[in-house]
Amino acid sequence: MDIDRIILGDNQFWGVNHASQDKGKETAKKFGNIEEVERMLLTALEHGVTGVMLSTHDRIYEITDMMRKDKRLKKEMAIYVNLPYIIKYIRMASEAGIVQSLKNTLGGQGVAGSMRFALRSARGVVTGDYLSLANRLIDIEMSPFHGLNVRAVFLHNALTDLALGYGMGTVLRNFYDYVESAYGAIPAFGTLNLVALDEFLSDIAMPKTLIMTAVNKNGFLMNPSKARCEETIANTGHTILAMGTLASGTLAPDEAYQYLGSLPRLQHVVVGVSTQQHAAETFKAVRKHLG
Repeated sequence: MDIDRIILGDNQFWGVNHASQDKGKETAKKFGNIEEVERMLLTALEHGVTGVMLSTHDRIYEITDMMRKDKRLKKEMAIYVNLPYIIKYIRMASEAGIVQSLKNTLGGQGVAGSMRFALRSARGVVTGDYLSLANRLIDIEMSPFHGLNVRAVFLHNALTDLALGYGMGTVLRNFYDYVESAYGAIPAFGTLNLVALDEFLSDIAMPKTLIMTAVNKNGFLMNPSKARCEETIANTGHTILAMGTLASGTLAPDEAYQYLGSLPRLQHVVVGVSTQQHAAETFKAVRKHLG
């Protein structure tokens, strides 16, 4: 599959750190300055990393606007979209209620090109077709990335695993088909239940695609077990993108990627870095052990 070997993660841009809230606050403050985000993206390019994962956070327009203005980033950096940014919708629902939040989102408030989105979703609004409404939401989430090189679009692991839990194969297949046809990008899925998702996608005859899941030496977030996930990674026909590779900062890069390099067929990682030193150490370790 034509994807980058190393993809820069984006948790540091939003201040997400699963091991330490204080560290998360520090990175959120640092990358609240858009110039620091640009500097980190350019640092990644200097290290030969030409892909970045970006979630549809409230600040995403600020970042994508910056990338469109920077000729090098616009030309050389591929984007791997992870949608939706779940926390955003949880916050909206808690403040305005679920129904009003859905109305506000479908209304396309603050979204460029709302007429195009409205036309795409009109049929779903009239008929109550929930898959058309889902596609409308995809359009809204994708709007910040116009004019940029979108390589793949991931359905967030929370929604993938929700669909998995309820056996909603139609929803996953609709996502796959719509992303492929409407955006010409690789349809991809995040999950924290790799073994179950791999089996389910086989059951519904889903084409081979890209799956992002936790893979690390500590077994952090690897469900139902580290051993079962390792077995699936070795045998699946899907391409695996390893996330959580440093186990929320509890593993040193060399140790972390030595383990990943021991796993058959694992060749792709997404990892966030917050300093130039961290970037140099991390990217060097990935290349040393994963080729």
